[in-house]
Amino acid sequence: MYTGSCLCERITWEVDSTPCPVYHCHCSMCRKIHGAAFGTYAYAPTSGFRWTGKTDSLRNYRSSPSLVRSFCSCCGSVVPNPDEEEDYVYIPIGCQDDGPKADCHIFAASKAPWLELTDGLPKHDRHPPGVDLDVFSPEVPDSPEAGVVRGSCLCSAIRFRVTAPFRVIYNCHCRRCRRARSAAFTTNGFTADSDVIVTHGEEHLKSYKIPEAKYFTQVFCELCGSGMPRISSERGVAVTPLGALDDDPGRKPDCNIWFASRANWYEPVNDLLSHDEDPPR
Repeated sequence: MYTGSCLCERITWEVDSTPCPVYHCHCSMCRKIHGAAFGTYAYAPTSGFRWTGKTDSLRNYRSSPSLVRSFCSCCGSVVPNPDEEEDYVYIPIGCQDDGPKADCHIFAASKAPWLELTDGLPKHDRHPPGVDLDVFSPEVPDSPEAGVVRGSCLCSAIRFRVTAPFRVIYNCHCRRCRRARSAAFTTNGFTADSDVIVTHGEEHLKSYKIPEAKYFTQVFCELCGSGMPRISSERGVAVTPLGALDDDPGRKPDCNIWFASRANWYEPVNDLLSHDEDPPR
């Protein structure tokens, strides 16, 4: 049996460890709502899934005509969404330390330009063979202006601009980041706080700070749950989830950090330099 929870641990669940399909999904909607390079989903029968905590903070957002996504309105973590009609539940296993390993990459043709895949898993441009589902293509934004990288949440209520190159980009595998983004890891770019400007929908930004943490705060859209930049004026830094970007930042992550804390189910998707904890200063 596997157990999982959102970042604030208000929503918890358990699922039987029966064999089921597991996909790394690179579609733009998964990247947006997770604020990460990709989402990893296990498709399990609803008969083997159980909520074990409160669900009063559970919120739903319909991202396409055929798909509803769920998240915790308290902390922003993407959480499972049971489909009673189809008798299965799709589970973002980034919220689980243990779970089944991924079978393949799907929507690999839509992967982030800053992500390299060298793990040898099968790659499918869309759904895997034998899965007959509609494909929804979100609207592609116009070309960016020079020197600016744009970003937005999945529902487009919030939009922002990064006006300077990222100083450093890390793939972070710590448990907090995995729970916050409900993904195998989060990819964050760091700039000065003044270099990230929210141009629309700032009133829809919501944040959750882990009580015992000195700094760790999750910022997300209250309408769709997408991970958004954290602009910390007191520290003079902005932390931007690259999964929220609409444009290519023009560079790749520098390294993996807190790699010793990676999920047990995660097999590295590339051979990027890895540090067990923080990188050397």
